[in-house]
Amino acid sequence: MTMGAMSRGRTTLDLPAAEIARLPELLKSTKERPLTVRLSGTAYLTEPLVLGEEASRVTLTGPAILSGGVLLDKWTDGKFNGREAKVVKLPFTPVTLRQLFVGDVRFGRPEFPGTGFFRFADYASDEDRKAAWNTAQDQMIYAEDTLNPEWRNIEDVEVVVHHYWVTSRMKIKSMDPARRYVKFDRRSIWKLNDDYDSAGRAAVFTVENVAELFWQPQTFYYDRPSGAIYTTDKVKSAVAPRLSELLRVSGAQDFKLDGLTFSHTEVDLGPDKSGDIQAGFSVPAAVTLTNCTAPQVTKCRFTQLGGWGLDIAGDAARSALISKNEFRDLGAGSVKLENNTMGSTVADNVIESGGRIFASACGIWGGQTGENRIEHNRIRDFYYTGISLGWDWGFADTPARKNLIAYNDVSDIGQGMLSDMGGIYVLGKQPFSIILNNRIRNVDARGYGGWGIYLDEGSTGWTVQDNQVVNTKTGGFHIHYGGDNLIRNNVFVGARTDAQLIRTRDNQQGPIRFERNVVVSLDPAVPIVGPNWLKRDVVMTENAFWSPAPARDLPFGADATNQWVDAKLNGQDLPTNAQLWKMGIKPLRMDRIGPR
Repeated sequence: MTMGAMSRGRTTLDLPAAEIARLPELLKSTKERPLTVRLSGTAYLTEPLVLGEEASRVTLTGPAILSGGVLLDKWTDGKFNGREAKVVKLPFTPVTLRQLFVGDVRFGRPEFPGTGFFRFADYASDEDRKAAWNTAQDQMIYAEDTLNPEWRNIEDVEVVVHHYWVTSRMKIKSMDPARRYVKFDRRSIWKLNDDYDSAGRAAVFTVENVAELFWQPQTFYYDRPSGAIYTTDKVKSAVAPRLSELLRVSGAQDFKLDGLTFSHTEVDLGPDKSGDIQAGFSVPAAVTLTNCTAPQVTKCRFTQLGGWGLDIAGDAARSALISKNEFRDLGAGSVKLENNTMGSTVADNVIESGGRIFASACGIWGGQTGENRIEHNRIRDFYYTGISLGWDWGFADTPARKNLIAYNDVSDIGQGMLSDMGGIYVLGKQPFSIILNNRIRNVDARGYGGWGIYLDEGSTGWTVQDNQVVNTKTGGFHIHYGGDNLIRNNVFVGARTDAQLIRTRDNQQGPIRFERNVVVSLDPAVPIVGPNWLKRDVVMTENAFWSPAPARDLPFGADATNQWVDAKLNGQDLPTNAQLWKMGIKPLRMDRIGPR
């Protein structure tokens, strides 16, 4: 450690990242504040770094890398399952090892089938078949040529079930090949059904960690009995993740992280848990800031992680700033704003390629949290929702209020993996909250519910304005039920099934005001509104509708101020600005979206 010069009352210390275990005592013994600790090099942590109030008015800056993994650089030639392989001994015994990082590439485990899904043949009992959708289950009948009791180390084989809006991960406990019966080591999150399929079809699944599929490129196999890792790729160096968390800070004020990289975590949810009821919300993060006041996380990289990147937690957490960071290659999502946190700003971040382990994780998730600004982020390549805010399925009062979701660029969401999602998803009463000037593109559910802007149960108090939604599987706009929401001056284009505008449940507690929007159907078979879009709950004024085969009558709830128009569409299937002006719609400013 070296002491830098004092500048304008600020002291700077230089510390090699490899010596970061000294940091807690160093901060306690150094009284100068504000204090900058400049870290350099790479630290392979053996346990999470834990800081408390001594981190107040401290900045940790990079360009150091904090890794929760173990460097593996002693690979030798060997064989596995009769194939030439590279092999290395793992110096620790993991509970779970789902990923290996080779340079910038995430190696997964051998997976079956290579593309698409298997489907269970049936339920294991009539009771299971008749169970409610939210019944957890731990047994099924599998189809021929999908599971094999002769697989090597079968207790390490993991069955990954994608159903409803969740993913259940379960290991095989036992099998009866005569009945094609499989018993899992834990229960699923919900019933092992294909969403709310009225025909009662069983769920789809994939299988991971099959030794007999060892030949797949950019995969590895951890052979638990020998403690060795094998791969067919010509690997010289790799990192095996060991820790689930890298840094925990509690009770600090004005604590800052700047220019650091956080990498290489692995997450196991415990022996009884297959996943979360929604959004992967309980999956741990690499960095957790609990009950911190005005913390800042800027210009950091969160990459090659098994869980979330950053968690803002604690009832006393206030005024966090998360800005200009990169979140890439994530096992879950980027940022969590936990219940009762207030006043966070999540802005100008690049958030890409998430849900690689926990597919139901969101790009950004917030619970019962208020006065937040989620703005100017680019979010793409997730298997569930882009931005999720709210955590009450009804009309209860919670701390969620005065939230702003603005100028975000959200794309490539769902990708046919899960159902019941939105590019932007909100839940419960959130008075004086706004969804403003976002662009949402390419939302594709596996089953039902690939919506653009999704106001789920109880959504109340929202203004949804100046947004552009293009190419969703189902409606560009969907409300489950809620009250007193204003939907104004948006462009919804090209939902491919169901309808462009959808409402699910007849349980409104206030009107949906829908005014001066452009709604475009590109398929004459897809109507403007769905059957539950009822006049008594929806007030539609001054909207413009276009379809290749427009109906003679205006949609339900639309008065005489609405009109069918002959829109001239540009190359992105959107009306031109001139057309928007002609329709009485204020043109949208899409040049402002995304990171600044």
